[in-house]
Amino acid sequence: MNIFDEVIKLKLPIGKYVVVGSGILIALNLKEGNDVDIVVTKDIFEEHMKNGWEQIPWTYLDHSNGIFLRKGLVELYLDVNCGKFNPSTSELIQRAKIINGIAFTNLSDTLNFKKEYAKNNPKHIKDIKLLEEYILNSVI
Repeated sequence: MNIFDEVIKLKLPIGKYVVVGSGILIALNLKEGNDVDIVVTKDIFEEHMKNGWEQIPWTYLDHSNGIFLRKGLVELYLDVNCGKFNPSTSELIQRAKIINGIAFTNLSDTLNFKKEYAKNNPKHIKDIKLLEEYILNSVI
């Protein structure tokens, strides 16, 4: 999967979305990916909901009362807050790292999310190590 191609197909305007989850790890070639998680503004979410995207109930941690949208390899969310790390969608978008014209959560926000997710799902520990190593090597 080419994460850039998958996001470009959606024609989302900068300032209305940010690729989350492992997106930046995939963009930086630190790991392979098989889906794309994107946080979008409410208007973008509602537009895609009206355009026939599958509505899926949240079953993850504290999101049990909401929905997210899915079409193909892409999932759209209104937020991805977890545990003690709860930035707003607009904060994530403002702090986004643009790579090849695509907005991704920055390294610090991604690391904070992964640390919270790892408390309930150890699969994120490997991503934390990848991120910490990348950040360390980027500073030198």
